[in-house]
Amino acid sequence: MKTSLLLTIFISTFFCSCGQSKSDTPNIIVNFDTLINRFKEYNYENDTIKLPLIYKGDNYKVILSDNPIFVNLIDTVLKNPFGNKYPVAYSLIFQDNLIALFEPGNFVCYKIPSLERNSDLERKLNTRKFKYQWLLGNNLIAQSDNQTYVLDADFKWEASNIINPLKNQPKLFEDDKYIIFFDCHGEWGGTVYFFNKNTQKTYFTEATCANTITKRDGKYFVLSKLGHMSGSSELKVIENPDNLTIVDFNKTNKTFQGQALGYSDTSKHAKVIFDFYDLQTFSSIPFADKTLYLVNWRQRTFLAEIIDSTISIVNPLFNDDLYTHRPVTTLYDKRALMNLDFYGIAGEREVTSLIVEGNKLIRIDWNEKHNR
Repeated sequence: MKTSLLLTIFISTFFCSCGQSKSDTPNIIVNFDTLINRFKEYNYENDTIKLPLIYKGDNYKVILSDNPIFVNLIDTVLKNPFGNKYPVAYSLIFQDNLIALFEPGNFVCYKIPSLERNSDLERKLNTRKFKYQWLLGNNLIAQSDNQTYVLDADFKWEASNIINPLKNQPKLFEDDKYIIFFDCHGEWGGTVYFFNKNTQKTYFTEATCANTITKRDGKYFVLSKLGHMSGSSELKVIENPDNLTIVDFNKTNKTFQGQALGYSDTSKHAKVIFDFYDLQTFSSIPFADKTLYLVNWRQRTFLAEIIDSTISIVNPLFNDDLYTHRPVTTLYDKRALMNLDFYGIAGEREVTSLIVEGNKLIRIDWNEKHNR
């Protein structure tokens, strides 16, 4: 099959089909030249690149997709008007606003998609100093001193005893039954926790280290990645989290005999779908009837579809080494938010956010450009 590096395709959207007829849809070019030239220049294993095949190993193969996807890329930098350069908690989306929390405890709000500063919302939120923020259910909650506050319908903070199993850490996923969170101990492993909101029992299994939860057909798909050595990625499926091993909540986020607690799950309920080495999957997002992955391979990060052991590149994105150690993806009704940290810049604090809506991907760097 003859494959060109310069591929013309029809506009696609990430979460739904536009419903446009073929005649109404303009042609868009997706150019893979820069990405392929990079792979040729940094050909660590002397692979014979014969497109569409880029690499074939024992564990997986990498190819150019014959159905590339157009992505409207926007790159921007937002300055923190307060203290430290980077948020103290992962940012989130609330009522079509990107909400970030900076030292000394102030919220900064940006309207989506314009990223115009929402000073009115900031005035309503910044009535005290906060340490951390979350979105639980439809409620914006935040920690101030040792008290949890919930933002009411009048945009006023009210002290609350809302059940919150999170300990100064981001939420990974939530539905009617579970609040899901994780810990990561690097080469010593990681754990994903399922807090049952009805029984207040917590279940766990190994995930090194979880970054995205996707729910399909009532099942929970846990995507993990680790950057240690040459990197690794894993996808597991859990049909019923209540069938996992139970843990005393006070023992969450702790190691057991020097390793992550997840290694102590004896239930054998979680099933591995794929387990790759030498590449990292930072995130996954739904696209029509498929799932797309943010993949880092050979110092480049791109968008791909993974079927069995075949990784099909559908878009080269920014053609750079966009990198993160402990990412988190949150799926909202009409968009996705990816929080990216980078240890060498800000430790475990967020340095970059990616907002995906329709065929648009906005990369937001805090204070200066990163990972170029």
